[in-house]
Amino acid sequence: MDDNSLKGSQGEPQSFFPSLKHLWLQDCPNMKSWWRTTKPIDDDSNEDDTTVMGTSTMAFPCLTYLTIKNCPLTLMPLYPSLDEYLMLSNTSSRPLKQTIKMNINAKAPSISTSSLPLSKLKSFDVHNIEGLDTHTLDECLQHLTSLKRLTIRDCKEVDLEGMQWEPLKNLSHLEIDNIPKLVSLSIWLQHLVQLKTLKIHNCNGLRSLLPVFQHLTFLEEIEVKDCKKLELSGAGIQIFQDHTSLRSLRLQNIPKCRHLPKWLQHLTNLQRLYLDNLPNLTSLPDEMRCQTKLQILCIKGIPQLEERCRKDIGADWHKIAHIPRIW
Repeated sequence: MDDNSLKGSQGEPQSFFPSLKHLWLQDCPNMKSWWRTTKPIDDDSNEDDTTVMGTSTMAFPCLTYLTIKNCPLTLMPLYPSLDEYLMLSNTSSRPLKQTIKMNINAKAPSISTSSLPLSKLKSFDVHNIEGLDTHTLDECLQHLTSLKRLTIRDCKEVDLEGMQWEPLKNLSHLEIDNIPKLVSLSIWLQHLVQLKTLKIHNCNGLRSLLPVFQHLTFLEEIEVKDCKKLELSGAGIQIFQDHTSLRSLRLQNIPKCRHLPKWLQHLTNLQRLYLDNLPNLTSLPDEMRCQTKLQILCIKGIPQLEERCRKDIGADWHKIAHIPRIW
């Protein structure tokens, strides 16, 4: 197929594989285009123009799952009706940009004139995407009003503080991994009123969870790991005082975590606590005795603390003896 065969009548979008629902493209290092082109693939002079080489006239009308991983794909049929899962990893951002910019009033199959492209998408994983900056990702998120799960990983040019999260009111799971520009959480995150799970990994520039964290009172699971500059001690830790919905807390490889202070007493429904490789954490607070619903306590890679928590003989054993499962 060449680009001259892609243009529909009067430029209207045309169905492409009209019954296809699942598509995986993985480990295709030489796959740059879905079709032969009359223009060099690497020419990005019009990379945001949805009419380049007829790409705007081709769309998957019934696609529900799409994974593109380790493929430098820049030209392909677009996917504005995708409604379940989109995973983009180590690939180009061009098809995503073109999909977002599709004319929503065009008479494309399965594209509602009352909704934006990707507005029905429920899960989006984005990892190391060429050409993805803060503006592009922010523009994309404005469309994802049905999104429930979002993972942003290895996006070195993205600054989450500069983005607006208000449209993501249905988001329940957010994972942020290896975002070097992340210093603090965006104040816009307070609009994520349905957020239940927050995971932050490998963000070595992150220094504080304030000020937005105090607004995320519906969280049930928090996981923070490999954040070398994050400060969890001090007065600011009172942000936890309203987090009575929290069920699971995992802290891993956070060198500045020196204490688990009095904020633990506010986590009255905490059921699982995981402490892993916190080299400066040497003891547990007396407030651990207030954790009457705690079912699991896991302490790993903290030799001094493990010694203090030895059954019956450790200095901190009396604080945790009521917990059913300890390892």
